Amino acid sequence: MHASAVVIGATGAVGSQLVTQLSQRDEVANVILIARRELNLQRDFPGAITSKIQTHLVDFDQLEPQVTPLIPSGSVAFVALGTTKKQAGSEEAFRRIDHGLVLGFARACKTAGVRRLGVITALGANVRSASFYNRVKGKVERDIQGLGLASVFFARPSLLLGRPYDGRFAETLASAVLAPTASLLPKTVRPISVARVAAAMIVVAFDAGLKGPYFVLSNAEMHQLGL
Repeated sequence: MHASAVVIGATGAVGSQLVTQLSQRDEVANVILIARRELNLQRDFPGAITSKIQTHLVDFDQLEPQVTPLIPSGSVAFVALGTTKKQAGSEEAFRRIDHGLVLGFARACKTAGVRRLGVITALGANVRSASFYNRVKGKVERDIQGLGLASVFFARPSLLLGRPYDGRFAETLASAVLAPTASLLPKTVRPISVARVAAAMIVVAFDAGLKGPYFVLSNAEMHQLGL
């Protein structure tokens, strides 16, 4: 069965991989990108079948009402939005993006009747975490679960490998240090490539055998399911 795939956060490291890999799959009729600015498809998604990609520009301050009519019923959807507190400028701005916008998109998916929604959160996501970042990710998972979507899963990757430098100096340094010895670490915490995360999410999104409205895609499972 052919289906539409919807991606928000398409220009991020995992998001760009999602778009490229989705466009290459026979069961995907078209890939709908929700963006706030014009995109250069050839530059932003090298290797993608760009004829299958549609871009819709929306005002993220009015995300939910603008995006709801753009999501086809029965489609699969992916959230790859994410920032850092430093990039956002404050904890409040970070929460507005990583919680507020993600939750707004999930509500739009619920209204539109998506078949399954995949959301990238983080290893350690927990509403009671001592880490501000993981606490916000935990609240995202909790609040999306409360929406009553037909099917939603949360991908919790460890340290991401293959991400272009985006100002996250500590993570970039950690990636460089850990990459040569990554295979020695348990898969539960082993750093994982952005391409593998995207591949695993796509496998799960189209797996008709998965039952239940909510599940977590662990870092170990992504290593097993991915490229």
